[in-house]
Amino acid sequence: MGHGQSRSPWPLGGALFACGLLLGGPAFAQEERCEDAPPLPPDAPARAEPPSPPADAPLNEEPVREDPSRKKFHPWLAVGEITAINLFVWTWDRVLANKDWAKVSPATWKENLTTGFVWDADGFLTNQFAHPYHGSLYYTAARDNGVPYLAALPFTLFGSAQWELFAENESPSANDLINTSVGGMAIGEGLYRLSSLVLDTESRGGERFVRELVAAGMSPVRGFNRVVRGDVTRQEPTPAEWRPRELSIWGAVGYLKLGDGRPLIWGENQFFLQLDMRYGNMYRGDFHRPFDAFDARVQFTTTESSLISHSRLQGMIAKSSFWKTEKDELRLGFLQQISHVDTNAYELGGQSLQLGLLHERHFNARSKLRTALLVDGSLLTGISTEHSGKASRNYDYGPGVGLNLQLAYMRGAWEVVTLEASTSHIVVLDGSDGSHQVFTGQLQADIPVFEHMGLGSELNWFHRHSRFDTYPDVLKDAYQLRVFVSVHY
Repeated sequence: MGHGQSRSPWPLGGALFACGLLLGGPAFAQEERCEDAPPLPPDAPARAEPPSPPADAPLNEEPVREDPSRKKFHPWLAVGEITAINLFVWTWDRVLANKDWAKVSPATWKENLTTGFVWDADGFLTNQFAHPYHGSLYYTAARDNGVPYLAALPFTLFGSAQWELFAENESPSANDLINTSVGGMAIGEGLYRLSSLVLDTESRGGERFVRELVAAGMSPVRGFNRVVRGDVTRQEPTPAEWRPRELSIWGAVGYLKLGDGRPLIWGENQFFLQLDMRYGNMYRGDFHRPFDAFDARVQFTTTESSLISHSRLQGMIAKSSFWKTEKDELRLGFLQQISHVDTNAYELGGQSLQLGLLHERHFNARSKLRTALLVDGSLLTGISTEHSGKASRNYDYGPGVGLNLQLAYMRGAWEVVTLEASTSHIVVLDGSDGSHQVFTGQLQADIPVFEHMGLGSELNWFHRHSRFDTYPDVLKDAYQLRVFVSVHY
C-alpha cells in the first residue's frame, strides 16, 4: 500500500419496571423507588388486585428492545463495504491527489497477478502504523456487520489483497498484507470499543450530535453505518457491553532525553506527551470476547522524525483460569500485540501473538501486584539495521520469538511502579542476511502527589546485537530518561 465511565442504565430501567409492577402501575410512571415506599400498617386492608382482563383481550406487554450492538451476520455486505472503501480511497488518490502509483489499468492488474508479492521499501511509520490503521477500516466493515473477531481475518486479508493487486501499479507487498490485515484487526477493535465509550444512545440534541461525531471520527466506517441505519437518532438503552467494568485513562507530559549509543548526558533533549488507557482487566474477573480487556499507549515527541514515536496495543484474545481465591488469580492468557518505536536512535515494531501466565495478588483493599510472563511469537517485525539491502529502507523484516516480563505495583488503578523486560531473536527474511538479538528494559515510578496528579520518572534501555552473514557484527545501545507530570482519570 503506498500511502467518565458510566454504567448502562438498562439494569436501573429493569429495576424501575419491576418496582412499578409491585406498586400496581407502569414502571416509568412511578416517582418513588420500591425501597423508598412507606410500609403498610399491620391492620391495613390488602391492596385491591386490578381486575382481570377478558380472555380474548390482547396482551399489553413491555416491548423487548433489540440491543443495537448485536448486528445480524451480513458477510456479503461486509465484502461490499470493504470494496467500497478501497474504491473511495483509490478515487481520492487517483483523481484528487493525482498519485502516479494509483494510475492502474488491466495491464497493471495482470502484471501484479503475474509478479506476485514482494517486500516494499516504504517508510517505517507508513508500514508499521499507517497500513494497520487502513486495515482497521476493513475490520470495522466486517465487525459492524456481525463478523466475530477471529472470523474477521479473511475479510481484512481480502481488503488488503484487493488493494495491493488492483489499486496500485507497484508490485503487491507481502509486508503490507500482514501489517494491514493482522494489525488492522487489533487497531480496528480498539477504536471500535473507544467509539462505544463515547456513544450514548439515550442522549439527545447537541450532546447526541457531538457524541456521534466524535465516535465517527474514532471509527469512521461504524459512523457511516450508523447514519445509514438511522442509529444516530434512535433512542434506546445504551448496551451494557459498551461500558467495561474497569476503565483507567491517564496521560503524562514532560521532558525526555534520548542517548544514541552515548551516555545520557550527551543525549538529545526533547519533550513528550503520552496517553495511556487500560480497558477491562486482563488479570482478574469475567472475560467473554476478544479485547474485552486491552491496554493501549501512544506517545508524541517533539524532535523525532515522526510525530508518533511510540505506540502499543495489547489485547487479550482468550484465557483459562488455573485458580482463583479472594486475593489471587492465576490465568493462562492468549494475547495479540501491535507495537512500534520510531526514533532517531532506533526503530522496532511489528505484529505478534503472546501466550503466558498472568497473576494478580491483592495485598489489601487498595494495593496489588500484577505479574505477566509471556512467550512472544512475532509474525513480522521491522527492526533498524545498518545493511537493509534497500536504498530507501533502513530496517529489516522477519519473524521472531522472545520472552516478555511485566510487573506493576498498583494502588487502586494507579500504576505506582512498573518494570518491563524483554528479549527476542529475529530472523531476517528481507533486508540484510542474518539475525538480530534484541533486549529492552523499562523501569518507571509514578508517585501520586495531589488528587489525580502525580510526578514520575522512567529509564529505558535498548540493546541490539546484529549478526550479518556478509558484514561484521554490530552492537547498538540506546538509553532514554523521562521526567513527567501525570494526570489520572
